[in-house]
Amino acid sequence: MSRVESIRQSTREFSERRLRPVARAIDERNSVPEDVLREVAEMGYFSLRVPEEYGGPGLSVLESTIAIEELARVSSAIAIMATVSGSMVPYPIAKYGTEEQKERYLGILAKGGIGAFALTEPCCGSDASAITTRGTIEGDEIVIEGTKTYITNAPYADFFLVAVRTGREEDRHKGISLVILDKSPCIKISKLDMMGYRGSGTSELRLEGCRTSLSNVIGEVNGGFKKIMMTLNEGRVTTAATGLGIMQAAFEEAFEYSKQRTSMGVPIIEHQMVQHLIAEMNVLLETSRLIVYEAARRLDAEDPEAPRYASIAKLFTASRGVDLVRMAMQVLGGFGYSRDSVVERLYRDIKMIEIGDGTNEIQRLVIVKSLLGKIRPS
Repeated sequence: MSRVESIRQSTREFSERRLRPVARAIDERNSVPEDVLREVAEMGYFSLRVPEEYGGPGLSVLESTIAIEELARVSSAIAIMATVSGSMVPYPIAKYGTEEQKERYLGILAKGGIGAFALTEPCCGSDASAITTRGTIEGDEIVIEGTKTYITNAPYADFFLVAVRTGREEDRHKGISLVILDKSPCIKISKLDMMGYRGSGTSELRLEGCRTSLSNVIGEVNGGFKKIMMTLNEGRVTTAATGLGIMQAAFEEAFEYSKQRTSMGVPIIEHQMVQHLIAEMNVLLETSRLIVYEAARRLDAEDPEAPRYASIAKLFTASRGVDLVRMAMQVLGGFGYSRDSVVERLYRDIKMIEIGDGTNEIQRLVIVKSLLGKIRPS
């Protein structure tokens, strides 16, 4: 068995054994039990991309993508938490951080800690270069004031990667730094009541005079924007992987239901219209999988075209994923629309893929700018 298939099998076994029994409760209660968090962390899903020399699994983007896909097949909440803490948080530290930052913060993740990535603000979602959270340098410290919103993992996090403005507002992207901020009373966390991915801890953060050492700036002061964009490239692929897992789950639910539900004396799978829906769903699922895996491979290879492929994967999986889950609900009919149905939860969850880590509209802009040669990795 290859390493990739071993990761898929072990993650599926864990998801079925440990997450399947609690997935509905996580959604209904909008929280993950501590014992479940602990077991997910012990399995290494919150530290997927932490290199082995710092105690982590050291997975590639493709391997992480497959693990997240399998988590999402059962629990979207756990999958998106793994996307952030396991991929988006360790990536910039491992690639751009100092040795001290790597040893401390990658070590925290490897030992079962959780990280959060704080970029979005009430003022600014798609326009990341317009953030207003201020990082004021005072001696050898940086003082942070501002508000972040829609931050995954926030209530569970041991530390945060925070995008702050250390330059002038008119400097736009040239005045942004990426700072590591430890959990502290200065971070006021208000959990939000979201439509989907419930339990993942999506929250608003108020940063009130938070102080951290300048040594916690990743890279150089005012040089954070490109690092953030490169992190989002990886985040888009792993977020697309959560969509892929949701699509797989919806397809399985619809296919099994179509073989059991009868209409006019035969299982509904015998009706041509239902066959057409099942076939179309399968095409969308397998096409999405090929695109997501190809984007992951290109990121692993540091292909100059990887950012474009990341956006293609995110856009296709988001838009067609919504279509697939809608078709699954159509196959299930009234039961699919009820809260007793898994597909009802999947329908709420899949919509986030069209919004988080860059909307569908932003992905289209990235794709065209990349084709025009305006976007290249740093």
